[in-house]
Amino acid sequence: MEQIALSVLRFVLELAVTLIAIDLVSGLVHWAEDTFGSEDTPVYGKWIVQPNVIHHEQPAAFTKKSWLQSSWDLALASGLIVFTAWLTGHLTWHVWLFAVLGANANQLHKYAHMPRQKIPFFVRWFIDLRILQNANDHALHHTGDKNTAYCVITPYLNPMLDRLGFWRGLEKLTVPIFGAPRRDDLRGD
Repeated sequence: MEQIALSVLRFVLELAVTLIAIDLVSGLVHWAEDTFGSEDTPVYGKWIVQPNVIHHEQPAAFTKKSWLQSSWDLALASGLIVFTAWLTGHLTWHVWLFAVLGANANQLHKYAHMPRQKIPFFVRWFIDLRILQNANDHALHHTGDKNTAYCVITPYLNPMLDRLGFWRGLEKLTVPIFGAPRRDDLRGD
């Protein structure tokens, strides 16, 4: 019985670490999208920055896009992660979960901008259980200078990272190297 309890505890801990890991990656990607480049940046500007500018000006606009329109790039990256893990003999359920959630990070982000009744029941269930973030958790990103609450999956990392000044620290390290013009869509309301 003790062995079963330890196995369940280990599974729950590994599940939590995997969720937190993909949430951190979602935040890092979101932060980079909001921090670097402008609409005029070659390739990246039209593909990444321009949709983010529209999103900051009209937060619910991207909810009208299909899953494929808003997630093809994340699905491709997730596929590469799974393929690499398989190729190197490291393909585990953790990698699968990371890849599935990663491929759907934009979809999970969309749910934070949708009316509750339009969110699928099983997703609402995870939101109600506080496994996935709700609209109020994410709304912090769309206030003021839009420079907080970058993680889009769980409700747990944003308060801690923001309190620690993680994003400002990351900017102190990277902006002197790469530059980062402050776009109009990111200035306070």
